[in-house]
Amino acid sequence: MKRFKKLCTRFESIIHVMIVAIAVIMMVIGILQILFRYVFSSSLSWSEESIRYLHVWLVTIGGTVCFYRGTFSVITLISDKIEAKSKIAGKLLAVLRFVFPVVFYGILLVEGWQVCAAYTVKKAAATQIPMSLVYACIPLAGLIGILFSIAKLPDFLKEMKGGEE
Repeated sequence: MKRFKKLCTRFESIIHVMIVAIAVIMMVIGILQILFRYVFSSSLSWSEESIRYLHVWLVTIGGTVCFYRGTFSVITLISDKIEAKSKIAGKLLAVLRFVFPVVFYGILLVEGWQVCAAYTVKKAAATQIPMSLVYACIPLAGLIGILFSIAKLPDFLKEMKGGEE
């Protein structure tokens, strides 16, 4: 399992580079759009659509990295009070914090796959890329999230036994 977690950490680093590359591409396209619109008085027909779809990929895949790193914003006011009052309720909350993302990513995988299959013929208006390519980030994020959940399983089990994370 340590090998798998190490592999997931490397994979997460690759995804992080991909996210940075997508952000840079979005920025370049945005700058080109501004340049063409205000300097050349002619806008690019594909730029806004491209930025929108790249943003969908950035957020969807980027969310898996946040999940793996544990960097999502969390409000713990209620959960801290529950955990302080009852050890059993605290354990139940820990189980929910582990199970909910697995269920969520499972739904993303299954439903996202169905969305991709449903949109294989439809093409984007300006770029003419298949919409299934745009929506492919949904099942991909589900798969990555499940893999990252499996990698986090030893830490979760250690937490359940009462050890440090």
